[in-house]
Amino acid sequence: MKTILPLLFSASCSFAQTVFSTDFNGTIPASINPGTAGLTGVQGFSGLGPGGNPFGGTFLRSPTANTVKLQLAALPSHTAVNIGCLLAAIDSLDGEGSYPSGDYFHLKLDGVTIFRESLANAVTSQIQSYVPAPGAQLARWQDLGFTGPGSYYRDSAYDFGLEPRFQNIPHTSSTLTLEFVIEGVGVQDINDESWAIDNLILTVTSGTALQHPELTNHKVTFPLGNTPRLTGIIHGATPLATATLQSSTDLGIGDAWNDLTTLPVNVNGSASFTEVPDPSAAGSPRNFYRVKIVGP
Repeated sequence: MKTILPLLFSASCSFAQTVFSTDFNGTIPASINPGTAGLTGVQGFSGLGPGGNPFGGTFLRSPTANTVKLQLAALPSHTAVNIGCLLAAIDSLDGEGSYPSGDYFHLKLDGVTIFRESLANAVTSQIQSYVPAPGAQLARWQDLGFTGPGSYYRDSAYDFGLEPRFQNIPHTSSTLTLEFVIEGVGVQDINDESWAIDNLILTVTSGTALQHPELTNHKVTFPLGNTPRLTGIIHGATPLATATLQSSTDLGIGDAWNDLTTLPVNVNGSASFTEVPDPSAAGSPRNFYRVKIVGP
């Protein structure tokens, strides 16, 4: 079976049910593999956050390049999952662009990237690709403890419960794996930069399942000159199918659709493309993308 993926956006869910929550005060839940992360007092982050759900006590603090993994099983029947947490961006995270660079907060759900954005704390000239949703930024370039104060050792805080990309994520499997990491060429040890999460909660919802494949959160960037790179997430594809990203500068009229990359679709019908380069469109005044789904 072959389908061409339209660029459409829709999701409808209801009946939220909490399947996991922790405030990280006292213990790390058995369902979380923290790697080298550990419980640490929140210091100056205390009190930041929405009413009734601020940073407090201890949170799970991790060095960059370390993956924190949550694994859940026996989930109730559902069509979508919602993720909420408070994120502490600690010390000299370097964003992206010219050196120093390369600190990306990266979340994967069942192996599919649902969020990858750079965080920049050190100096205002650095580039932070993450633009917080309204109300999600709790602090920016402040001294909230740890290695600071100092010109490169400042902190930021965000409420990811308000980040739309963490809400109504299509998901149907009875198991779930969520991975958190800050990765990139700029990662350094915990005495230079780190991150932490607090008040992590996951809920599932039941509603109308996707009726056709969708490409969401898609964007085209030009990080290395004039060669476009596409990022996006596919939901609603045939589970365990393959997804091929294709490009053309004129919708295939004179420039045939070119295969850029092929990825496996997971059991939830999702897959993600992350900064896939399109060298054939370098310098073109326009470029078009589509995804071909081939069922198992």
